[in-house]
Amino acid sequence: MKAYRKFENRLRERYDRLYGGKDCREKIERNRRNLLIKCVVIISFLCIAGAFDLASTAKNSGSLKFGDNGQIVEVRRPDPENGSISFSTEVEIAGTERRETKEYYITIEPVGKKEPQKESALPEKTAAEKAEDELKKLVAQFNVDTAAETVRLPDRLETGEVLTWKKADDSSLPLYLIMAMAAGMLVYKMRFSEIEKEEKRAVESIVRELPEFINKLVLLLNAGVVLNTAFLKAVEDRIQTDHTPNYFYTQLEQICRGVKEANGSLHQELRQFAKRSGVKELMRISNIISDNISKGTDLAEKLKKENDLLWFARKQQSEEKGRLAETKLTLPLVILLSVLILITIAPALMGM
Repeated sequence: MKAYRKFENRLRERYDRLYGGKDCREKIERNRRNLLIKCVVIISFLCIAGAFDLASTAKNSGSLKFGDNGQIVEVRRPDPENGSISFSTEVEIAGTERRETKEYYITIEPVGKKEPQKESALPEKTAAEKAEDELKKLVAQFNVDTAAETVRLPDRLETGEVLTWKKADDSSLPLYLIMAMAAGMLVYKMRFSEIEKEEKRAVESIVRELPEFINKLVLLLNAGVVLNTAFLKAVEDRIQTDHTPNYFYTQLEQICRGVKEANGSLHQELRQFAKRSGVKELMRISNIISDNISKGTDLAEKLKKENDLLWFARKQQSEEKGRLAETKLTLPLVILLSVLILITIAPALMGM
């Protein structure tokens, strides 16, 4: 719970920084609900997979008969309606000259189902290879005749080597645990993914809209309009002409509302917004406006020079996005070219 409260507090801090103290309880609740759903899905998957694995292991174990030392003595064939059973075994081959353990995956067919046995001629082999082939043949003969209700596992080869059969641990539960841990780590790493997307969109909105806004502001200042009036006029004109939701102008509208209704300071509100956003271009603009308030510098000229730099930076970003789009199209083009080559040469290969 402590980690969860820490996550919620950090999420609230980031939303407050992004939207300037605006009520974001609905967004926080949505993030919390999405995180809870992901955790429930992971836990449910782990429980279902574990229950299925345990049920399958119990079903197979119920058909096995064990000896005094834990070795498998015989296997009871399942009923036809239950289908075949499969399990992993470790067979220890003990002879006078060697001792080794091999793993075999055994499938026992239901009573009454016969499987044809294929005989194949084998070349001359060593004693160990002959013993291995004999063991494989014995395993393959388990389902040749399913009239008997039980399958007696052989305890000795024709060569005299003793066989000890034991059930191998074929449970998939460790794999499910690893998958659940990986999914949990992924969820933990992406717990702030939604707010990160909003922050990225906010920065892109500021970088995209700032040059045009500064251009309007410079035109109004050159026309003799004072800073506060020019700022309010530029924001109101943009909101009236375009009703599309826009983070940058939404925040500027919030600044204008604070200036008009709460008699706030425009340059201080703008500086706080620039500090919250972390966009260096906006921070430079806010510093220029603050210098004009305190030192009386030529605001229109400085904003014009800064605006030229903003347009140049925006041009560079557009070129980078274009090159990135070309790079992303490379893989689909390669796949398409490969398909075309395959379609072209396939008839020739089939006719050979």
